[in-house]
Amino acid sequence: MILTSLRLRDFRGYERLDLTFDPKRNFLIGPNAAGKTNLAEAIHYLSLARSFRTQEDGNLIREGKDAAYIEAEVVEGSFHRVIGIEIGKQKKRITLNGKPLRRLSELSRVVNVIAFVPADAAIFYGSPGERRNYLDIGLSKQSEDYFRLISRFNGLLKQRNAALKRTNPDRLLLQTLTEQLIDVSEPIVRYRSMFVASLNAELPGLLAKLRGDSLPCEIVYRSFVKDDGHFRENAQKAYDDALEGDLIRKSTSIGLQREDFSFRLKGKDISEFGSQGENRMAALALKLCPYLLIEDPDKKPICVLDDVLSELDQDHRERLLHLLGEWGQTFLTATETDIHGETVIDISAHTTTRRNVNGR
Repeated sequence: MILTSLRLRDFRGYERLDLTFDPKRNFLIGPNAAGKTNLAEAIHYLSLARSFRTQEDGNLIREGKDAAYIEAEVVEGSFHRVIGIEIGKQKKRITLNGKPLRRLSELSRVVNVIAFVPADAAIFYGSPGERRNYLDIGLSKQSEDYFRLISRFNGLLKQRNAALKRTNPDRLLLQTLTEQLIDVSEPIVRYRSMFVASLNAELPGLLAKLRGDSLPCEIVYRSFVKDDGHFRENAQKAYDDALEGDLIRKSTSIGLQREDFSFRLKGKDISEFGSQGENRMAALALKLCPYLLIEDPDKKPICVLDDVLSELDQDHRERLLHLLGEWGQTFLTATETDIHGETVIDISAHTTTRRNVNGR
């Protein structure tokens, strides 16, 4: 999967931008606040139409304007596609080759972007919600069925919480909603378990390439109940046991929305026993690992890494760049670079200049 061109109109600080890219590595170089991360954000937005910096689409619109526009050309093997996104303050409109996209879940099949941003270095220290979000985004890109399931779960959870907040909660309604939650939770837990198993098959090798040594590591997924062949019975008992407390708190205290995972390095939870450097390299491996789960070379994700090089020593920096050189298309932001023979896009005050295109 290759992003060949990008056009921005009134996106963040960019009034107008027209760029073409190299199919391999692209360095976005410039001082702080010049617009590097905004450009990286626009590229990432092409996948699932979500920002890695804000939940409010209105923040993406240039000050004084009513909407922002992104247009991108993406090549996947022999397929050439044009994605258009109009970001309004209240809604967004997405087109594929000029026709409205029916479902947002289809977007990730058209263009898949994985990203590592500075905040990701703290993923193992952060809230469980950040780690669940990692699972949900990764799985939603792989499976439209998972996207529908997790959307259904979130809707049912909202209904159950609303029912709990009533002055006199209807216990029959609560039981019906609980049964529906259990119905949708079982396949989601199995999807998550399989995804974690797939990641664990690739993580040790990827981390070894990034670190330069081989250490045992794995993700440990903690489901809200055991999936031991009796998922429904276990889940029903868990909800029954929690019901009285839920009625007092007026909120659902158990379920998929409380699940979590940990990263174990040498058998120990890295968030408790790992150094800052170990956490950073493990987080980088985790965020890049979905690239390895896709076998078709034409469907490999586009990788966006924002300000990752400045936090690495020379050895780890060279290892990362060597690894990315073997992969598909990547975008890296930095304040400066001494790397030659690459595509470099100089950014200054939200204006760009492309130079040094692999000697062409």
